[in-house]
Amino acid sequence: MKMRTKVVSLLVLLFLINSMQVNACSTIMLKKGDELIFGHNLNEGDSGIGGIVFVNKRGVFKMGRSLNEMMFKDVTKPSKLSWVSRYGSVTFNTFGKDLPDGGMNETGFYIWEMNEASDYPKGDSLHKLSQMGWMQFLLDNCSTIDEALELTKTIEIDGWTWHYFLADASGDCATLAFIDGKMKINRGKTMPVTGLYNTPYDREMEVSKYYENFGGLYKVELDNPNVPRYVKTDWLIKNYDPKQNAVDYGFYMLDKIKVNDVAEWSIIFDVRRNHVYFRTRINPTIKHFSLNDIDYSVKTGDCVIQNMDIKEGGDVLEKLHSYTAKEMSDFLYSLNPLFPGFLTRGGLTVETAIDNFTNHWVRATKKENQFFAGKWATKPEDPKKNPLVLELNTNENLVSGKVTAPDGFEYPVDHIFMINNKMTITFLTKSGRMLELKMKIEGDTIKAQAFGIEDFMGDYTFYRQ
Repeated sequence: MKMRTKVVSLLVLLFLINSMQVNACSTIMLKKGDELIFGHNLNEGDSGIGGIVFVNKRGVFKMGRSLNEMMFKDVTKPSKLSWVSRYGSVTFNTFGKDLPDGGMNETGFYIWEMNEASDYPKGDSLHKLSQMGWMQFLLDNCSTIDEALELTKTIEIDGWTWHYFLADASGDCATLAFIDGKMKINRGKTMPVTGLYNTPYDREMEVSKYYENFGGLYKVELDNPNVPRYVKTDWLIKNYDPKQNAVDYGFYMLDKIKVNDVAEWSIIFDVRRNHVYFRTRINPTIKHFSLNDIDYSVKTGDCVIQNMDIKEGGDVLEKLHSYTAKEMSDFLYSLNPLFPGFLTRGGLTVETAIDNFTNHWVRATKKENQFFAGKWATKPEDPKKNPLVLELNTNENLVSGKVTAPDGFEYPVDHIFMINNKMTITFLTKSGRMLELKMKIEGDTIKAQAFGIEDFMGDYTFYRQ
């Protein structure tokens, strides 16, 4: 009788496994010879979920939001993190501005998410951000995996459970999961296959040993959906000939690791040529544009966007257009029927939740929140001498600046990098020499240290004018 019960239970389990609809995503890195590409599939069971391409600018002031703040009536521990983006990026978003599913910045730093159980770290000293906002925070501020992992130690991630694939232009990559409130990293020797899916990475390594490319008995059948994506990715990478077109092969890889259905999105970043390609299930013609042709400076305004489901294929750079709240809001309303009850699960109306996602960033445009903005000047010991003047100007949330020397010559600020009250700027002197100011903003004063390429140039105190 006990044996019969066990058999019945096993049959029920097998039925459930074979009948359930699988929602699964995949991220891969192909690095061989001179080629380096990052690729991603979004699989959501033919849901028709759409996305929007965002080109995000450098030099933009941002204020963090937790997911709790955007989706729930009862807000606990609102985010107090603010920053100015150091780098521009291209991201693919569903929920709104600065809320990516994944993307790559202008340095080649890349991050993407996949569904998987997580237990994010918590702590009173940590800054709270939604899991999507945290990804944008890294894209805005990091050029390497090491920088990203270090910044992540300061964040309490708030949101649904994902694990993450990170990579950079050197070809370094890592998986990042959160287990028992701690970061779990696979990298280098502990990451033999450069891909991530919807199973913990260590479990993927355990299962792979049963397949022939890892010494097991089971064959790698690329068209068999029961062969793990991890195993297929390993085989596909090992069998790539660098003479083949890397982008074409990347899409071939993504096709071979799709889960049961055509992917909702398939995206390739060609890192060496600085180009992005994408297609959707609804409109499978490949679209693309060159990241070299993007002006990431705030001189051309804030972010530009394009719906991924655009019908036309080919180069779509000229179709990118300015973000509007109405376009984002209309997009979110179109998605709401696909996931009934999702936006209202925190006790808010659909209208309020969509407004929160659409306009969460607007408070960064308010003058009262731009604590760093304005004119700052030193106080020379000799009253006959002119001060060194720093001006940090804002247009909405777009930040620019200039430094005026005592001789009256003005130097435009080239780089602005700020997290909370710590800011670093650079500018070039008349001779073309780079100078760097590392600053800490304390109320109405700025404590600054000046550096040349190799030399320390002195301490300065600026006062708000």
